[in-house]
Amino acid sequence: MPKGKIRVAFIGIGNSASTTIQGLFYYSSGRENSGLWHPLVGGYGVGDIEVVAALDIDSRKVGKDLSEAIFSEPNVVEKRCEVPRTSVIVEKGLLEDELNPYLASKLEVSKQDKNGVVECLKKSDVDVVVNTISSGLDKSSIAYANAACEAGASFVNATPTSIATDPSIIEAFKKRGVIVVGDDLMSQLGGTALHRGLVYFLKSRGIKPIRSYQLDVGGGLETLNTMYEDLRDFKKQVKTSSIGEEINEGWEVVSGTTDYVDFLGNNRVTYLQFNAIGFMGSSITINVSLRSNDGMNASNIILDVIRAVKKASEDGLIGNVNEISNYGFKKTLEKKRIQEATMAFESKYCRF
Repeated sequence: MPKGKIRVAFIGIGNSASTTIQGLFYYSSGRENSGLWHPLVGGYGVGDIEVVAALDIDSRKVGKDLSEAIFSEPNVVEKRCEVPRTSVIVEKGLLEDELNPYLASKLEVSKQDKNGVVECLKKSDVDVVVNTISSGLDKSSIAYANAACEAGASFVNATPTSIATDPSIIEAFKKRGVIVVGDDLMSQLGGTALHRGLVYFLKSRGIKPIRSYQLDVGGGLETLNTMYEDLRDFKKQVKTSSIGEEINEGWEVVSGTTDYVDFLGNNRVTYLQFNAIGFMGSSITINVSLRSNDGMNASNIILDVIRAVKKASEDGLIGNVNEISNYGFKKTLEKKRIQEATMAFESKYCRF
């Protein structure tokens, strides 16, 4: 049986980190597990996770207790749980990229170098580092991964930066005897998961999808960030490729964020349309609208991945663990359909 706490560091104290940390206290305070997908992963409950370090580059969060920082600007996530003071003070993060104009307009930067990050992770004796910084900060994400590796901690990459799919980075983690998983977190029921799930369902009923599209409209810093043209195109490619794993033949798919609406806050509205062929070539059209919260959508997956990484480490696994990456992320080394990936993860980590 597993022993002790899972000691976690969060990198980037944004909306997803905020909801995840709120969830830790919510489900550890005697409440029922309603809404919690997997109460046990690797034999660990949510209450077995302890946040011991936090880093961010925004001066409005740096120096604050984590309980306060998770509700500080520019976060817009809903407060659903009282979080007591934690004694974890948010430290300066690192920044090795030039901010695009959208991020630069929202952040008040305060930073340190990689050596300071390594020292922070070592002194906090971190087991798992969770990287939830803004998309597009590739140099910074890679520097964080290198810092975690040097500190002897496993690394969860929620960003689209190629880290857990980079052979050289994987090899470095193997040599250090720790785990790296990612890339680009797939929400529990975001547009990508729903899109993939509907494709699976259509195929299971003998219906052939021939084309589909997905449009997302959201608020919050992450959506604003993806309005930067280069990043928007990249994320569109990642999402489209992930959805394309569900089917191989004769299917056109387009997926990507289309616009930013400030008053939506951390919420997102997704529009899906499917054109498909049924019996005797009959035409079938499906239109779906999904409204969800980005942070809440991420937290079940993050909590599952943290616990699975800890169990995989106890089992002696190192480098990229495919069952974890395939379950929780869009850009992976292996190509697995969503049902297969979920079943493989649950079979290995959720039967305790």
